[in-house]
Amino acid sequence: MPRKKRGRWRRVKTQEELREERLERRRVKLRQKERFGRGVASLFEIPEDIVLNLPRVTIIGNLQMIIENHRGLVEYSPTQIRVAAGNGQLTITGNELAIGSVFTEDLSIMGRFASVTFEEMTPELPEDKAQRGPRS
Repeated sequence: MPRKKRGRWRRVKTQEELREERLERRRVKLRQKERFGRGVASLFEIPEDIVLNLPRVTIIGNLQMIIENHRGLVEYSPTQIRVAAGNGQLTITGNELAIGSVFTEDLSIMGRFASVTFEEMTPELPEDKAQRGPRS
């Protein structure tokens, strides 16, 4: 007579725990992709910002800034400018900020800069986009 197998009880994971696992898997894939890109860049002696799609920010004194490899403007006001760049956003704060030129490859900002910060965005899952709904 065959022996009856005893199954182990497994705790059922909540939706939030499953979502966190998916996010962690996506973060791991992004880190692997970044590591691969760095390896390719060093192998072929190409600048990392090109391979990894990172922004290149050039600040000239306290009066002019040039951002290369950007993805467009997110917010604009005379005291704050937010620019989508790579996997995050670049936030520039200051006084009398003005946009000199916007091209597909670079963006020129003029004014008196107080701070420049880069906020990395967390990866978004497809169900997060579905909950937000279509863009209006």
